[in-house]
Amino acid sequence: MAAMAALSMQARSAATLQRAAPSARALFCQARPAPRSSFSSRLQVAAVAAPEAESAAAGKPEPSYSGAGETYAVVDIGGHQLIVEEGRWYTVNRLEVEPGSKIALGRVLALKSGGKFSVGQPYLEDVAVHAEVLEELKGPKVIVYKMKAKKHFRRLNGHRQPLSKILITKIGA
Repeated sequence: MAAMAALSMQARSAATLQRAAPSARALFCQARPAPRSSFSSRLQVAAVAAPEAESAAAGKPEPSYSGAGETYAVVDIGGHQLIVEEGRWYTVNRLEVEPGSKIALGRVLALKSGGKFSVGQPYLEDVAVHAEVLEELKGPKVIVYKMKAKKHFRRLNGHRQPLSKILITKIGA
């Protein structure tokens, strides 16, 4: 009986589609274009959004997520290795200096300048990256939740990592 009801539902919907106006039938039966891949749509969005971003933040340097430029260095700072470029700002673990002060990063692992790429063992001699500390800030809140099952032990704690924002002013000797 259920099979007959399902069959009659299909027959009714087919009959309704046949009786519909030609424009409605064309909408249902129209071939749809193939979906674009997410990669190509991201490329189009990036190409359109790039000029707006440059005009909106003309005076503000961008962080390190954009592609590597003509001159860049790989430095060891705050326990992490970063690829840095001149004129860009980066967020690193808190440095023990005052905001507004100038620092020199001596742990340069690699340097690309003028088409030449040099790698140190472990660091390059006579090469330093100069930076200015812009501000001290805190990272996003991380929730630390400790629990022991069946023991009625619950501890909720939060943590915000102290960070420093630095602006790279000069790369070289």
